[in-house]
Amino acid sequence: MPPVPTASIRLPDRYRVLRHIANGGMASVWEACDELLRRDVAVKVLAAHLTEDDTARVRFQREARAAAGLSGHPHVVTIYDIGEHEGRSFIVMERMERSIADVLIASEPIPVDLAMRWLREAASALDAAHEAGIVHRDVKPANMLLDRRDRLALADFGIARLAYESQVTATGTLLGTSSYISPEQALGEPATSASDRYALAVVAFQLLTGVKPFIAEHFAAQARAHIEEPPPTASSR
Repeated sequence: MPPVPTASIRLPDRYRVLRHIANGGMASVWEACDELLRRDVAVKVLAAHLTEDDTARVRFQREARAAAGLSGHPHVVTIYDIGEHEGRSFIVMERMERSIADVLIASEPIPVDLAMRWLREAASALDAAHEAGIVHRDVKPANMLLDRRDRLALADFGIARLAYESQVTATGTLLGTSSYISPEQALGEPATSASDRYALAVVAFQLLTGVKPFIAEHFAAQARAHIEEPPPTASSR
């Protein structure tokens, strides 16, 4: 796939766009240089087709508020700035190097002590979020980012639920990623802090064995496996 031209995205003058990093369902992520503070940052920009979508904008703003509410925690991605430019919402955050998903895709052996350290760091971030009344609802390898020193920081609070907010998502709507979804989420029930811990346990299984505990061909079958199938043992994989 050819690189996405940097001219396709516009940000305030203080941010010089360097390159495209990734696309998601709601936003694109770019590496940029903050010319004022002279540091590299990552900038998440709401997709152009969602600029008039109130639900998408609320979720985008929620992501910034949730993460900013945990500012200073060493294992939550730091939010530096939020705003709108030419009608597009954006979030500026610390630049990370890769994700746990990238590590898993590489299919290289992961030292057990390193995997355990990452899991402790992720658990620490979730503990802080839960104490602040925040349920992440989408804990997965792609949202567990690593810096150059392999410090883990939890990211993407875009569908997080804040305790003081009413639910943006209708009851019965599934949010999350099927490979890591908790049984209660798969049933359409509200996610709780236990849902986040369940997802982290699934990530732990994958980190330590190299495979996911439940594998299915499509979302519904994957979600059903989390509800009906007994948890596998590591030796069975």
